[in-house]
Amino acid sequence: DDMHMSAFADEVKSLLVGADDAATAKFSDGAQQRLTKLQEILGLEDAKAEYEISAEGTPLFQTKALTVMNEAISGDIASESAWGQLKERQDQLLLKDTAMKDLLGSMVMQAMGKPFEDTMTFANVNNEGATYEKLLESLEAKESCRSVLQQSGWDEFADFDGKFFDPSSKSSATGMLNRSDRLRLYKIFLTRAVRNSESGKELTDENYEKVKGVKKMLGITDEDEAVQFRMNFGPELQKALNMAMFEIMGDDFTKELVENLKEIVDKTVADYKLSKDVVAEFAAPIYMRAASLVNDKSPSGIPSKDSIAQLAALRELLGMTIEDTYSAHLDIFGNQYKQSVNEAMGSTGVITKEYRAPLETLRTRLGVSEEASRELYIEAMGERMKPMVEWIVLELERTMLTAEQLARKRDKDFGEDYFKSGKGADGSLGIGAEANIMTDCMNLIDFYNENDIAEQKEVGTKTIEKKVMEGDEEKTVSEEVPDFETMYPVTGLGSGAVSEELAELLFRQFVVGGFTTQGPQGERYEAARGTFGGIVGLTKEKQAEVTSSIGGTVYENYIGNAMKTKSALDQQDMMFLANIQNKLDISADKSEELLLNTQKKILKEEALVILRDDVTPEMVKAFREKCNSMGLELVKDLGLSKGSINEMFEAEISSALVSGDISTETGDVLSDIQESLGMDPEEAEKVFLGILQKRSKAVMSRIKGELLRGRDENCPDLILRLVRYAQFVNGEDLELNIIEENAWKIYNMYDSMDFEGQDSEAIEANKELLKTALHLE
Repeated sequence: DDMHMSAFADEVKSLLVGADDAATAKFSDGAQQRLTKLQEILGLEDAKAEYEISAEGTPLFQTKALTVMNEAISGDIASESAWGQLKERQDQLLLKDTAMKDLLGSMVMQAMGKPFEDTMTFANVNNEGATYEKLLESLEAKESCRSVLQQSGWDEFADFDGKFFDPSSKSSATGMLNRSDRLRLYKIFLTRAVRNSESGKELTDENYEKVKGVKKMLGITDEDEAVQFRMNFGPELQKALNMAMFEIMGDDFTKELVENLKEIVDKTVADYKLSKDVVAEFAAPIYMRAASLVNDKSPSGIPSKDSIAQLAALRELLGMTIEDTYSAHLDIFGNQYKQSVNEAMGSTGVITKEYRAPLETLRTRLGVSEEASRELYIEAMGERMKPMVEWIVLELERTMLTAEQLARKRDKDFGEDYFKSGKGADGSLGIGAEANIMTDCMNLIDFYNENDIAEQKEVGTKTIEKKVMEGDEEKTVSEEVPDFETMYPVTGLGSGAVSEELAELLFRQFVVGGFTTQGPQGERYEAARGTFGGIVGLTKEKQAEVTSSIGGTVYENYIGNAMKTKSALDQQDMMFLANIQNKLDISADKSEELLLNTQKKILKEEALVILRDDVTPEMVKAFREKCNSMGLELVKDLGLSKGSINEMFEAEISSALVSGDISTETGDVLSDIQESLGMDPEEAEKVFLGILQKRSKAVMSRIKGELLRGRDENCPDLILRLVRYAQFVNGEDLELNIIEENAWKIYNMYDSMDFEGQDSEAIEANKELLKTALHLE
């Protein structure tokens, strides 16, 4: 490969005619075809072949290109002629377009380098006049370069400014200048462009175009441009606006005055080509100053109609919308609106309808936006409401605490006469009926409602059904409508009038008060429950939690009393609970949950009592049947332990075994009890075997005692019982401990009993069972 490349390079050099003269050197005719053929013979890649040709032609092209670009910049040749010469030189040197594009880019940077160096030389010695002239020359040089390269038609040069004058680009012609230098040059050019106008105070259209050209050339951002215009021409604008403001807000205001002043201001804006954003920056504080002047000469705090007209005229002159002035009016006149709201509330705290329209008129006159006025309104309401809530909290606390406790909490001495009842608090931590705060709570609710403090916020959509007529037929159709939620912008919690703990306690007391009050007043309390919870500051979830806890207490007390006299709740009980559910606004699912949890709790407590006391079979039977009738499982639902279930099973089985109520003929009873208690069959069988062993050993112990004492006549009934036990296990696994002599004695006693009228085969089978149980062969 190296030999091939060397041979190709030598051929390239040999085909270059007049290499000693950079201006005229070129490849000979037919050189391209010869080199292409040689490339094929040597098997060289295009890129390597092009590199060798470019290496010889590039320096020669650069010499010509720099000369041509300088001639174009000086105006000696037209851009078309310049491009023609460059294109001709490209063909002579066999250069590809790709190489040309890079070379021309380099030429632009070289051509622009000298003008920029000269410009900075003058700028560094503060020669602003020469700096301005050099920037003009640089601008002209830039445009000449642009004109030449655009003759190429290449896309790479379409965005000339972006390619060669983007300060963030590595190929930028201004890359030698840092940001502070570029800003300094732009400022010099901008101020000189104005000073060089005929009046010395105008940025003419012609000069403005040059300023924009220099802006692009130096890569000045829109933000930096705005800063320069504001810094250099802002004072002139401010002087014109201030003069206009004082004239308009003076005592000799006329329509013609505004028109004439507007012409002056507009001329200043036009002369300096100031943007709307710059004007707006100066307009806002000037309007604020005017509003302050109006406020200063309005003793009542409410501007006169003339003053409002003057502000409107000034706003129009400044090019401001009414929305632009809202902030100033809020700062200057907001307190007056809030004060008027407080005055409208009067001693009752309620703004009646007759004051609503005047307040709206005042809002418009003060120039306060609807949104801001609403915030001021809410703020005033919050200040009025806070002591109302604090009073209710104090009333609640004094029924719960002693005078000493309350004094420590409030850091203030409260004597016995502080309490309305005329006696001290009982110190109870619960909520008693003596907490007579319902009237104050309803007054708070009325205050909130009558002042329209609550707000409706759209939170989504919901589907409703409505009836429509289609011809003569009525149909039900579904429709999506906005879903609104009531919001409470002022709350006891939010204002700091009540802690979260006391807020819950206060809501609980209100719910209890509504629940225990009968008649229309009770219905009014219940209807206002959600509103009161919102005013206090509790979420819907917290309100539901408090209400459910009250419901749980009521359910527990009622169901507990009812189940003392009956195994299950009857229809009358369910009707009562349904009434509680409605009163406390408990959902059907929550009501069912409360009912079930209460029943579980009561039955679990009953189970603990049964197991703690001397348990009887009747108690166990009644308890499990009660649970079964309610559909409750003793282990899963009541959480009774395996040991407790076994104890109940044994209590009920043992007595029945002794009495004979449970035998092999009545085995279904065992299964019923096992299933009723929720026992596993294998576990029940194991427990039952243990009971049989215990009872069999107890019977055997008694039999041994009777035999020892010579009272054989007392043994037959005991032996029959032992046989009955043995029947369950075929005489096996009873684990009886007896000497053979006594075993035969017991067996012989059974064998000699009178079984007349009984099944002889059964008797014989029992004898064999007894033998097995007594370990007799």
